[in-house]
Amino acid sequence: MPFLLPPVNPADAADVPADVLSPELLASLLVDGDDELAAWTLRNAMVGSSRAAVYDGILRDAMRLVGENWRAGRWSIADEHLASRTLIAVLEQLRPAATPASRVGPLAVLAGVAGEQHMIGLLCLEQVLADDGWTVSNLGADLPDTDLASYVARNDVVLVALSATEEPRVNALAEAVMAVRVAGGERPLAILIGGGIARQPGIREHTGADGVALTLGEARAFAARHRPADS
Repeated sequence: MPFLLPPVNPADAADVPADVLSPELLASLLVDGDDELAAWTLRNAMVGSSRAAVYDGILRDAMRLVGENWRAGRWSIADEHLASRTLIAVLEQLRPAATPASRVGPLAVLAGVAGEQHMIGLLCLEQVLADDGWTVSNLGADLPDTDLASYVARNDVVLVALSATEEPRVNALAEAVMAVRVAGGERPLAILIGGGIARQPGIREHTGADGVALTLGEARAFAARHRPADS
């Protein structure tokens, strides 16, 4: 059974020691389905830190702990699924507020390639880019390359971030990159690869993408480099 610290009143956030806001606490809250306190934990971790740093740090470590506990048999697949569903609810609570500026920024399109079911990384990147003033269209998981291409062709897209987790998705990833290139025509358009597959040696060269990001911080930096100067 996951451990739990005594509940903390969000009004007392300033009195909570930094080490209480830990990956262990967050993992436990996610497995218990406590989206309210999990959101509070992440919100307070973001005091003085960027969203990308918090998501790359405490959030990534918490989900790693969930996976490790499941693989070790301490938590069940049901626990792991509940943690993922709870995290989606948490991220919805932490979504940046929409502003007029967020509707006129350069357009970034995010998608999981055909067959890819994981989407939490896309949700995190969506928020990181929104914080930086991008307009973001998150097209979700398991998107056929033809539909991705159709969307790119109809819209003034500056950045496309594609996510895949495992090696069997390499061909789907390469096909998605090619489809985006054709749909974009002569327009300057940068394509980024993220997700677990980004660790595979030579993946950028194999797929023809412009860059690979292992973290949200790296994705954020890539986006900044390819942002139009007048936006």
